[in-house]
Amino acid sequence: MGKRRTIGWLAGGLVIVAALVAGGAPTALGTLLATPTPTITPSATPTLTPTATATPTPTATPTPTPTPTPTVTPTPPPTATPTPTFPPPPQELRVPILMYHYVSALPADADRYRIGLTVPPETFEAQLQYLQEHGYHTVSLFDLYDALTTGRPLPENPIVLTFDDGYEDAYTVALPLLQQYGFTATFFVLATPPHFEAPGYMTWAQIKALADAGMSVQGHGRDHYDLRKRSNDFLVYQILGIQEAVEAHTGQPVRFFCYPSGKYDEAVLAVVSSAGYFGGVTTEWGVTERLDNRLTWPRLRVQGTWSLEKFAKMLEDVK
Repeated sequence: MGKRRTIGWLAGGLVIVAALVAGGAPTALGTLLATPTPTITPSATPTLTPTATATPTPTATPTPTPTPTPTVTPTPPPTATPTPTFPPPPQELRVPILMYHYVSALPADADRYRIGLTVPPETFEAQLQYLQEHGYHTVSLFDLYDALTTGRPLPENPIVLTFDDGYEDAYTVALPLLQQYGFTATFFVLATPPHFEAPGYMTWAQIKALADAGMSVQGHGRDHYDLRKRSNDFLVYQILGIQEAVEAHTGQPVRFFCYPSGKYDEAVLAVVSSAGYFGGVTTEWGVTERLDNRLTWPRLRVQGTWSLEKFAKMLEDVK
């Protein structure tokens, strides 16, 4: 029964299809059956036409604007400071170099040596006033040396004031009076007393203040010893040692040496010369300075017992 129904359905369907085809009616199915299967024609591989490479238009190289060369104005060479011309150096000078020690009141127990070495402050001031009124001008030992080596002229009536040993009154008494009268002086100091700040002697601070005030500070030995017949090492310690000490504390060059008690021998002179000193001073009486005696220039010791008249006569006698 089921088989006959299925066959019938199939037969009926075929009849309908056949009828439709026979009638030629343009049904959708007919269209579908009549439409041929399209033939796929392979697309032709496109031929690549090369794109012409554009020829670059050459970029014009810019002409650089020339940088103007700066006008260099030549700097004139510096004008050399003319070396002062002096007359030929003299063969000899006659300049008084005065020698002082203490400028103070005499202590009650002063012996004859202290009396001879001490000039009372009022006496010292009277001497300075005399020098000022009579046209004397203080110079340094450097000035004497320059005059003998270069011909640099000295002022009228030149005189050198020197103080030995570095006593405290050189700072407390002599310095203010020198400044009051517009004079300068040379102070020969020792190294050991200021190092230990020994009573009666200047300290290093006072010695520096002396130098800063325009005074010349020079060497007298590390200690106040007789330098004769000493070993070379001892002499170097005393003579070079004081030079280095004073220069270190004051910043001043030390080029002149004062022999303790004025005593020296050939060995002492040799060390003084080799240490670079320009000259030395003694306690010998005289006023003649030359280059050939520059290590032993004489001085005039000012006695504490002199009157002002005797002081003035001494200066007149040595002219």
